[in-house]
Amino acid sequence: MRGAILFAALGCVSLASAQEAGDTIINVLQLGDVVVHGRTPGMRYEGFIRQVMDDTTFQHAFLNTRFYAHALKSELHVRDKKGQDSGYMLREGHLLRTGPTVELILESARESGKLRDKDGDFRFLTAEMYDDVFILKGPHRASNAIASRNQEISRESRFDKYKSELKKFMFNPGQEIASVPFIGDKLALFEPSMVPLYDFSIGTESRNGHPCWVFSALARDTVGGKLADEDDTVIKRMKTWFDQETMNVMAREYRIMHASLILDFDISIRVENRLTAGELVPTQVWYDGVWDIPFKKKEIVNFYLLYSDWKVVQ
Repeated sequence: MRGAILFAALGCVSLASAQEAGDTIINVLQLGDVVVHGRTPGMRYEGFIRQVMDDTTFQHAFLNTRFYAHALKSELHVRDKKGQDSGYMLREGHLLRTGPTVELILESARESGKLRDKDGDFRFLTAEMYDDVFILKGPHRASNAIASRNQEISRESRFDKYKSELKKFMFNPGQEIASVPFIGDKLALFEPSMVPLYDFSIGTESRNGHPCWVFSALARDTVGGKLADEDDTVIKRMKTWFDQETMNVMAREYRIMHASLILDFDISIRVENRLTAGELVPTQVWYDGVWDIPFKKKEIVNFYLLYSDWKVVQ
């Protein structure tokens, strides 16, 4: 459970969901006048909502970090209860593309504080997951092809299970993750039982120089005239900017939070993408999170990744 929730948090959420959820969302969406008058000719509300739920552009942008050459700079900080650094990690380098192979060449790699134990293993699961998900190890076959939009849960090992749960949350959110105890069903944002707990809205805004549709999901303060129970939702805020012309995801931010005797976390993530030579690529990933479970040390971690100098060769 611990790894599953953390992995879910490390991901950059894509608004994909089961097809049958569309009609339910359409019934409750708050559609602004600008959408009513400015939508693409011939595109019905149903078509737009299904585009939101079936998006794969974020997944493709993430895969491009293991396909096109680029520069990477990243820092991770672990802080104590007083806000002081107790662990630090720096990674700077570039992804080298040689024919069909890519490899992350690190020019600078520094660590300090109490990141690792005496055996060299990470003390903090957040740091371990960050290092595994974002820092490519060794040569790999370059590929940005999406094998399948629907992610399956691996049973090979606990670590593989956590990684597959991450992918499912990243690329198929809105679906229940049954293998995550206690809150897996609350991740099903677009299920009929969850929809009344949210305010959904569609508006317009410029992002990274692109006119965008902005799709938002915000956990409601009141439900049925009564104060909402915070335990009923895990995804507290989700906001995505879709390029009006291409429907590429230009930015996404969200916050997940839960508090109980078994699990306590509050995590915010922000992602920025841009179009380079016709390819959508990430430029920034920001993570800021606190989470705690009984008998384990509380983890207060923030990190960022900056991607630049993209070499997109068609």
